[in-house]
Amino acid sequence: MVWTHTSSQPVAAAAVFGPWLGRVLVRLRAALSPAPSAPGWPAAVIAAADQPLGTAGIAPGIGLQRIGRAAAAAPARHRSATAPAITPTAALRGFAPVPVAVAPAAARFYGLDEDAVSVVYVLSHRGGAGLSCLDWLADHGLPFRRIGALHPTAPVWSAPQGALLLVDLDTLGGISEMTEPLMRLRLGRPDIAVVLLSEEVETHDFGTERLVLADITLRLPCAFASFEFALVEAPINNAAWQERLLGDQR
Repeated sequence: MVWTHTSSQPVAAAAVFGPWLGRVLVRLRAALSPAPSAPGWPAAVIAAADQPLGTAGIAPGIGLQRIGRAAAAAPARHRSATAPAITPTAALRGFAPVPVAVAPAAARFYGLDEDAVSVVYVLSHRGGAGLSCLDWLADHGLPFRRIGALHPTAPVWSAPQGALLLVDLDTLGGISEMTEPLMRLRLGRPDIAVVLLSEEVETHDFGTERLVLADITLRLPCAFASFEFALVEAPINNAAWQERLLGDQR
């Protein structure tokens, strides 16, 4: 059996417990309500953050780094000592790799048998390098020699087998001035392949119509591919020229 008791004096009971309950409610409200100086933060966190900086720098009992007013009032040297170092963007750009200029690869002969060319004579009065073909010959290690005339004592008359002659017509007075010397060479040394170079001709001539003067005619300036093709075709046309001379002698 359960006995219950109902007080006949509710006003008196409220008078006894009222003040005690009021104090409990006030303390609970104070502990759970946000502090007016830091809206949104629990009072316990604010109180822990306001503690003086310790050796470990950790607020006791809550496991948070102090970020309250005490940390804001810390000496500037302390903040600078703990701040991470940041490298400026300008400093990073200063260590950018310097681009290295790469020289283009030299053009190579593909259809020419370089071993079949004993020596290249260049008949020209052009000063300096002047002719791109001289650079191409040097790049490939082909032996060449510059000469200034086709007189009877010129070295081209005693050239070895497989020699080739480049004639820079524009610096020698043109084809009208060189017709006779070229015809003498073609008859006296028909085995020397001759390539004429000129800016005055309309186009390249790889045919056999001018064999009496030369094997090939190139219009300047010419591309490397055209120059290589001329060196390949000149001995072929020269063989046709020698066959023609032998047929005339029979």
